[in-house]
Amino acid sequence: RSTVTVQEVKSLKFNIVGQIMKPGSYPLSESTTVLDAIAQAGGVGIYAKTNSIYVLRLRADGSSVQLPFHYKQVLKGSNLSQNIKLQPRDTIVVP
Repeated sequence: RSTVTVQEVKSLKFNIVGQIMKPGSYPLSESTTVLDAIAQAGGVGIYAKTNSIYVLRLRADGSSVQLPFHYKQVLKGSNLSQNIKLQPRDTIVVP
């Protein structure tokens, strides 16, 4: 008998769309935050509305919730509670 150990689950992903340098679907690690995700996607675009960014999260019942993320506030170190850990299938929208 052989034993297979799963090192990492690659099927967990988040999406990032809109005014971002490299929009798309990215692998999600356990500790990926919104700011990590934006950095992974190459940063916000020149025309991004950085105070209108939000995370679109699907709930178990199929409904969704929008979680605001004020990029400039978080970069300055204020309102860090907005820099949440992402969950599988979250979509970051950068208008």
